[in-house]
Amino acid sequence: MTSAADPHPDPAPDPVPESAEAINRFHVVLVEPGDSLNIGSVARAMSNLGFHNLHLVAPPRYNRRQAAMTACWATGLLEQAREHASLAEALAPMEQVVGFTARHGRHRPQHVTLPDWIATVKTARPLETALLFGPEDTGLRSEHLSACRWLVRIPSEAENPSFNLAQSVLLALFEISRLDWDSLPRVDGPPPAREADLQRMERLVEEAMVRSGFYGKGTPAPLPGLVKHMLRRIQPDVRELPVLMGMFDHINRVLSGRSPAQPYPKTGGATEDRDGEAGEEEA
Repeated sequence: MTSAADPHPDPAPDPVPESAEAINRFHVVLVEPGDSLNIGSVARAMSNLGFHNLHLVAPPRYNRRQAAMTACWATGLLEQAREHASLAEALAPMEQVVGFTARHGRHRPQHVTLPDWIATVKTARPLETALLFGPEDTGLRSEHLSACRWLVRIPSEAENPSFNLAQSVLLALFEISRLDWDSLPRVDGPPPAREADLQRMERLVEEAMVRSGFYGKGTPAPLPGLVKHMLRRIQPDVRELPVLMGMFDHINRVLSGRSPAQPYPKTGGATEDRDGEAGEEEA
């Protein structure tokens, strides 16, 4: 405590290092983890590398005491872990969702290797990022993958392409922890929209597609997923998303008859005379 006349005021607290602040933006999200021992091993891997945000989505048989057997010195992290009833709830505050899976397909989000994804992290601001890992027996399913901006594959031998849950988390976090956040360029501009708002936009788009007849009987099964992935690749920021949502909300109001439809001008806007100046349309 110092007075205004104190010639030796208390020093200001040290700022939080950029690396620690960046690491705190990464969240390990385990979807329906079936083995409490695996959850403990994941917590230990996180603690080894300085990560703190653990989320459990609908764990069917979670026993914290059993998880502590493999967590070793990470029992405090287990106590702070957040449980969620649904994946949507866990992802709501996130700005980016990254799914880890060895599977890929034509109609899924873009699939990259772990080193390639790390290269994209180097060129962007640290985002509130969910690192999504699926159940031990099935991995991430289609309904989980649809929420992902990226799908990441950890390189391995073709004869044995998959890692166990704790290994996958450890390898991913190790690569993130190696980044020199203090030397990375700062990116200005508005932050990207959060997952909860993206989901609201997707519902508006789906409603417009159904009302307009673009989705309906005979629609190819992959089409809605392709549209959703295309919208996520745009990655609208917090300034752009309200424009998109307002646009599709108005389209839905017109399609449902809640707002009048406006005739489309023949020239696509103001009519023009022969000199190119705006004028009255000839009869």
